[in-house]
Amino acid sequence: MPLSNLMDSGGQLCQLKYRLGAENEFGVIDAAMRTYVCFKCGRKIATENIQYLCPEDGSVLEIELDYVGIVRNGWEPEVITPGNMSMWRFGGLIPVRKPPSANDILNSVGGTPLTYARQLNSNIGERVWIKNDSLLPTGSLKDRASAVVVSEAIARSIGAVITASTGNAGVALAGMAAAGGLKAIVVAPRDAPVAKIEQIVGYGAELVLVDGSYSDAYDLTVKASTEMGLYCRNTGYNPLTIEGKKTVSYEICEQLSSMVEGRKTGAYWKVPDVVIVPVGDGNMISGVYKGFVDLMSIGVASRIPKIVGVQAEGSAAIAHAYMSENPVIDEVNSFTIADSISADRPSDGYRAMHAVKSSRGQYLTASDDEIVVAANELASKTGIFAELSASIAYVGLKKLQDTEWVNASDDVIMLITGHGLKTVGTIKTPTERYTNIKPNMKALSDTLRGKDII
Repeated sequence: MPLSNLMDSGGQLCQLKYRLGAENEFGVIDAAMRTYVCFKCGRKIATENIQYLCPEDGSVLEIELDYVGIVRNGWEPEVITPGNMSMWRFGGLIPVRKPPSANDILNSVGGTPLTYARQLNSNIGERVWIKNDSLLPTGSLKDRASAVVVSEAIARSIGAVITASTGNAGVALAGMAAAGGLKAIVVAPRDAPVAKIEQIVGYGAELVLVDGSYSDAYDLTVKASTEMGLYCRNTGYNPLTIEGKKTVSYEICEQLSSMVEGRKTGAYWKVPDVVIVPVGDGNMISGVYKGFVDLMSIGVASRIPKIVGVQAEGSAAIAHAYMSENPVIDEVNSFTIADSISADRPSDGYRAMHAVKSSRGQYLTASDDEIVVAANELASKTGIFAELSASIAYVGLKKLQDTEWVNASDDVIMLITGHGLKTVGTIKTPTERYTNIKPNMKALSDTLRGKDII
């Protein structure tokens, strides 16, 4: 059953019936034979082979989870310990053939902090929380997707994985592939940020820069996977990417339950009221939505939060289609300083629109100037140094607060998806942000007194 059919007209989860299955020796549902479901037409494909898009209409595929079997087997995440905070604790909800072992570097992905950011609250009365995935191993949420894809490649004895990227997906694949002993091939636009290029090369990946856009790189890698037999990680192409990204929603609910209500056996997990997500090609916000659907489907969560997507004005194909109620997402000539969410032709756009519509959320856009201001303000207010593409979530928060779209007592999650060190040097720091002085106490004292610091 595709996600588009999960919600009825009242926003409630429809009754789900799935084929039964059993857990294997690793505690996960046996994935040797998977059933893929087309998001658009609902066609089902049961196969042991690698499957990317629907052969009928070319739409994205979803992996059908055996929710009934998962519940029957008494699903519970492994208890959090200092040595085990990984996303892999969620066992049968991640459909891989074989998860990484306890001591594997791939097992370190997940368990990022959820922090109460009271300094970002407005006078409305809402509570703002930051889920900080910039602290994952390579510095972005995309580690979650790459860890799942690399685990699948290892289970299939595949030696190399290829992906298109504007930066973070390539970095994540390079890092996870290095951890798993595989070769990563990253195809990126020539204007990809230098810091991310250095990360990719540093992890030992084969980096290929193309004279073209992200869409050009994407098309090239898809062709390479078809004609050269390479395993492809591409977002909105490989169904497993969303299965990694959705785990951030599991962690949000689990952590919020512990911090707000305390963990209660048999009780629903605490679900936030609003989740704000940076959006580029749409796969991340689709994953966030699917994570909450999973939790509802196994009876752990009682509802899905309102999901708000924020796109850069220069790369807002999904937002424009959604806000204009256009059923077709038109390709744009993407141009934005927020490189990680720059997408001419969003590969997972329709599922991203569905995620927001079904959750009763909305799409917002932000200018490059607003993004830069937000990045500096977020760092100075919270101590969290987010990359520009991640800081767009803070622009979204401020716009929701200004329009009073959030309500009193709402728990609002702002998803920080990438670390600021990834885009250092992208913008020039204004000279008024710092002071040059001679190395003597009078100059220092005069400077600090002039700024009312002492």
